[in-house]
Amino acid sequence: MSAPGGFVTAIRRGAISGLVFVLLVAAAVAVYVATGNRLPGQGRAEEGRVLIIGALPDENGDLVATVIADAQVSDTAQSVRSIDPSAAVTVVGTSYHHLRDSYAFGGGAALAEAYARVGGGEPLPFIDLGPDAMEAAITAAGGVELDLPEEMNVFDGERLYTFPQGPITANTDEFRAILNGSAYLGVASRSSILSQASKRVAELAAGYPGGLAAAVDAGTVSTDMHAEDAGAFVTRVTQAR
Repeated sequence: MSAPGGFVTAIRRGAISGLVFVLLVAAAVAVYVATGNRLPGQGRAEEGRVLIIGALPDENGDLVATVIADAQVSDTAQSVRSIDPSAAVTVVGTSYHHLRDSYAFGGGAALAEAYARVGGGEPLPFIDLGPDAMEAAITAAGGVELDLPEEMNVFDGERLYTFPQGPITANTDEFRAILNGSAYLGVASRSSILSQASKRVAELAAGYPGGLAAAVDAGTVSTDMHAEDAGAFVTRVTQAR
C-alpha cells in the first residue's frame, strides 16, 4: 500500500527538479543577455564594422546594390569606405559575376556573403535600404547632395537626364540615374561619385524618418543586427565624421 505514496513523492521530486532546472536556465539566459549578447532571432549586437547598402534598379530595371558602404566605428576612428558594386565575385549558382548582382539573390545577407568572398573572412553585419526605404529616406531628407566631378548625360531607357558639373541636389530618380551613369565615367570621376554616395546613404540611414530602429522593427529596413544597435551604429558613424 506504500506504492501510491512513493509514486506521488517521485512526482513531487521530479516537479521540483524541473522547476530548479527552468530557473537555472532562466538565470543563465538573463546573464547572457545582460552581458550584451542576443538570443537567436534578436539579431546581432552592435558591431564596429557594418555594410550599409543602398539598392535601386539598374539601367535595365533589375534591382541591384547600387551603393555599398563599408562603415567602421571605433573609439579612435570612424570611416565610410565605398565598395565598387562592379567588383568581380562569383555569385554562387548563377551566371552573374558582379558584387552588385548578388543582391537579387537574397538581399543584404547575400551581398554580405559575396563581399566576404571578395576579401576573405566572415560576412559582416549589414543594414539594407531597399528601393522603398531609399525613396522614403531621400524624400524626407529633401534630396541627396552631390558634387559632380563632371557633366553627365544619362539615358535610363525612358528619359534623358542632364546634370551639370558641380553641386546638385538629386531626387531618387536622379540619384539612380547618376549612379547608373557613373559606370561610364573615368576611374577618378566614378570613384568620386561612389565615395560621396556611400557617405550620403549612411547619412540617409542615420536620418531615416521616424528613426532607423523603428524602421527595422517595422520591416521597412532590413538588417541582421538588433534594431536599436543598427540605429546606434549609423548615428555614431555619421555624427563622428
